[in-house]
Amino acid sequence: MSDIDTTKVWLANFTTSAEATKQGKELFNWLGFSAHYQIARLAIGRSLGEPNFPETAPDAKGITIKGNLLFGDEQQGALLWVGLLVENINQHSPNKTINLEVLQHAVRDHWRRGISLLQQDWDIAGDYNKFVELLITRRASLPNEGDYLTTNDKKKSQHDKLSSGAVALNLGQDKDSGEVINWVINGQGYSPNVAIMGQSGSGKTRMMLKLLTELRELTGVPVLLIDVQKDELAERYGLANALGAKFLKIPSQPIPLDIFAGSTASADAARDVTIAFRESLDKALAKGLTDNQKMNVLEALKPLFAKRKNITMLAIQQAIERHYEDDNKSNKPDRVIAIIHELCQYTLFEPTLSPAEFFSQSWILTFGGAPTESRRLAIFLLFDALHRYLQTLPESPMDENNHRAVRMAVAVDEARPLLDAKHDGLSKMVRLHRSHGLTVFMASQSPDDYAGQSDDYMEQIGLPICFKTNATSTAVLNNMFKAKPNFASLESGTCLTVIENSTRKVRAF
Repeated sequence: MSDIDTTKVWLANFTTSAEATKQGKELFNWLGFSAHYQIARLAIGRSLGEPNFPETAPDAKGITIKGNLLFGDEQQGALLWVGLLVENINQHSPNKTINLEVLQHAVRDHWRRGISLLQQDWDIAGDYNKFVELLITRRASLPNEGDYLTTNDKKKSQHDKLSSGAVALNLGQDKDSGEVINWVINGQGYSPNVAIMGQSGSGKTRMMLKLLTELRELTGVPVLLIDVQKDELAERYGLANALGAKFLKIPSQPIPLDIFAGSTASADAARDVTIAFRESLDKALAKGLTDNQKMNVLEALKPLFAKRKNITMLAIQQAIERHYEDDNKSNKPDRVIAIIHELCQYTLFEPTLSPAEFFSQSWILTFGGAPTESRRLAIFLLFDALHRYLQTLPESPMDENNHRAVRMAVAVDEARPLLDAKHDGLSKMVRLHRSHGLTVFMASQSPDDYAGQSDDYMEQIGLPICFKTNATSTAVLNNMFKAKPNFASLESGTCLTVIENSTRKVRAF
């Protein structure tokens, strides 16, 4: 039996042992958390996964957290936390009457044991990425089977689970036969990435949004939709509702992401994040950085990324300015200082959400009001953060027919500026993260936009879709279509694509 008033739970104090608090503070720093309730929840969850009830803690002299902070509000799962704890107590002591004091003792003991177990996991893993992988592979049981999903039969997956069944997107009807053309985005032997090309008004953006909406309907995966050059997708509430997305107009609304999360995990992590920022800054600038400027940026920022969490662009500006002052270079004007100062006129990011929190939601980001260099830097840093986050995840499961579960979709409208910059962030999305369940959609006006990319890059496109355009196609696309197709003759709403090595003319709408 239980005799618990949840209102009293939210107002009550919960604590753990002094030793667990000490260990927890070390883990708190290593993992880059921003609030102590985060490490407490992780510890309690870790302990609840054990088959036996924890031993009584030696004391209750550790950090104290109010129930409403420890468990969150009811929308954040507070009742679920209390329910799990009550069920756990009932399982091991079925005759005990559960009141607030019993719940407080259970939290104290689970919290203490969980911290100890997390410390052991950290020692086994040796670094942040392996630690996260260890927790996920030990504690998360991902399904390895699912139904064949199509928009025709309106089957829907649960949004909180990865479905590894075949996910078929409806492209339209064959122009000649009228046959419905479906493409399985997570099939075996080809990439899940899509390149949609066509001149303005041909239907390319409409096609991309149609496919994204279908994917969201079938799988419930989060969608990150980026409008690189315009704000045309802003405030399209029907689209936002279909994708379950929030709008952000950059730079008037900063991206609420801790963009450099995890940099303090190790010296290697700090180095990698610093190098990634330097390369993103270099590619974002019209004239790039000189070799000396690249070295100065690296020297200025590596200590910052090694020691600080929740880093802002303002902190980066201050670190670079201090570096020049300390090295007596402040009397020698350098464009790096001017560039960073100009970029900091806009708040591009706020370290509000962790990568896991941010990338588990759907977003529509538009950059029509952002200057070119700020726009590029924001998108490149966003891709860097997504790449690091995906590296911490286990591979998506596959079903018995080798359909890999889709975990997330990234879509870029008007992708040419990013392709022209040749930043490796988009390339990494396309090349490296199929195994993590990522699918990438790119819409651009011409096949020529891919001319400067490597052949290997285009080989990572599983579905080319070409609407009307007067541009000439690249050799790689010609090879995909097994001929030199005439895109200029296509009617509006009709595209050429390749399904199972066969060129098909499709009426999309």
